[in-house]
Amino acid sequence: MSCPDAAEWLAACTEELETFKQMEVYEEVDQPCERRTVSSKGIFCIKHGLEGKIQKYKAQLVTKGFTQVKEIDFNETFAPVMKFSSLWTILALVTKHDFEVHQMDVKAAYLNGVLEEEIYLKPLTSFKPRDGKIW
Repeated sequence: MSCPDAAEWLAACTEELETFKQMEVYEEVDQPCERRTVSSKGIFCIKHGLEGKIQKYKAQLVTKGFTQVKEIDFNETFAPVMKFSSLWTILALVTKHDFEVHQMDVKAAYLNGVLEEEIYLKPLTSFKPRDGKIW
């Protein structure tokens, strides 16, 4: 298998950064002396279509959650999940009643959450914050 083109990954990173800018999820600031920063990392994956062809290069910037401290960086955590038995029940009802099922890919779903805490994030250098700035 050949190595993916660097231009594709750069475009994926640029798309992720543009989404952040459009959603206004951060602002570049100087790091306050009394506050610590949360580290970040990049997640890169290739999405394939039905025939196995490359459909999309996906880049995501995520926090290293283990660097966060409860009651300082966050108060609670929540991740929506579904048990497979629930999914199978829904699909059985869909089949029995001849309903239609639609799938959707929610882009940047977690960027819509409103945070009450101030979190200072050190972005990856590839996201190019201004000198000495953090998000």
